[in-house]
Amino acid sequence: MKFRTFTGNPPGSLAGTPDAAGTHNRAAVAGTVVTNIASGVLRGTWGIEPVYGSASFQTLPSGYVVKRGDPGASVDTSASAPYVTREYQVCLKCHSDYGFSDNNVYPLGTRPPVGYPGGTPFGTNNLAQYTNQAKEFQAPLTHRGETTTTDSGAAGAYAINNHRSWHPVVDATGRTGTVRGNGTNISARWLSPFSNAVGTQTIYCTDCHGSNTGAATIQPAGGENGSPWGPHGSSNNFILKGTWNNATGSGQQATGLCFKCHDYNAYAGAGGQRTGFFNDPGDQGRGDLHAYHADKIGRMRCNWCHVAVPHGWKNKAFLVNLNDVGPEGGQAAGTQVRNNTTAAYNNGPYYMNAVLKVRRFAPSGLWRESDCGSAGAPGNGSSGRDWMRDSSENCQNAP
Repeated sequence: MKFRTFTGNPPGSLAGTPDAAGTHNRAAVAGTVVTNIASGVLRGTWGIEPVYGSASFQTLPSGYVVKRGDPGASVDTSASAPYVTREYQVCLKCHSDYGFSDNNVYPLGTRPPVGYPGGTPFGTNNLAQYTNQAKEFQAPLTHRGETTTTDSGAAGAYAINNHRSWHPVVDATGRTGTVRGNGTNISARWLSPFSNAVGTQTIYCTDCHGSNTGAATIQPAGGENGSPWGPHGSSNNFILKGTWNNATGSGQQATGLCFKCHDYNAYAGAGGQRTGFFNDPGDQGRGDLHAYHADKIGRMRCNWCHVAVPHGWKNKAFLVNLNDVGPEGGQAAGTQVRNNTTAAYNNGPYYMNAVLKVRRFAPSGLWRESDCGSAGAPGNGSSGRDWMRDSSENCQNAP
């Protein structure tokens, strides 16, 4: 079902009017604003819309509304329409506790296991069971923009300047390029067309899931007669359009999933373009801290600092915090982990070679050296650039 998509139909087009291919072109076209409105090939299928009673990442949806029927001549493209209007509504009928049992216990609960014949092998990225994507993709209105919340699912000690994060599959984030850059528009850190409406746009599940695509694009090769749209299969695990594993980062510009939409040079290289991870000018004056770390370490890994299942998360910017491994890791909220070890922290499904400890979440663009480090016992309590090198953390070099 395609209503008005960015490729063509003008405002006022009838719901269900597809473009020539019945698909959703994501070519790098100036001014293109991507959406999550369902494509023509999904017209008339059925799906579900999750209902949420809590904004916490730790809480399952309270229920689901079934969507059925053909829109006919209706122009209603809202998510509340009685028929399917969004791609995620089709996906979530299987990839949530609408389609499987979920007692919401981690790391192992009642969710289906990974590892069916021909699928992603058991244990890949520390994943033993599927996750509940209706839980992960929730886009709470009160968590949009740069805000402070107390109900993200993080421990109370990490509520200041913190909020839920999510890829905008269900709804937009409200975090525009200017919000993320603390007054400086950093929309160019995304690749076209995703750079055109950062914070207000929405995306498809199939922007990440589908046949393998070329470097710096999620567009299938070959047009209508080439690789198909849709999550039918992939040479990559999890039916992804690029590789995502504990090596994704420096050296994976061509294949890494993140760099189909995010600028590799800005996030994994030493390019120095401003991102949301920017040093507070009143601190050390180090400029962009993605570039600073890439320069000092010489190699970057996305999962050192970001969650291993990047659908949605309890912390801003998908940041892991080993000062606060909670129920999503089988721990009480606020549990500090990874001391007296020579390895990074691995605990599926969300932690894969994680090393980051956040003492204080900073507003985007205002990060300080003291914001990183151990919060105290059982860690070493140190902060700043050398906190991992102290003997009680035993991490002389990033893994």
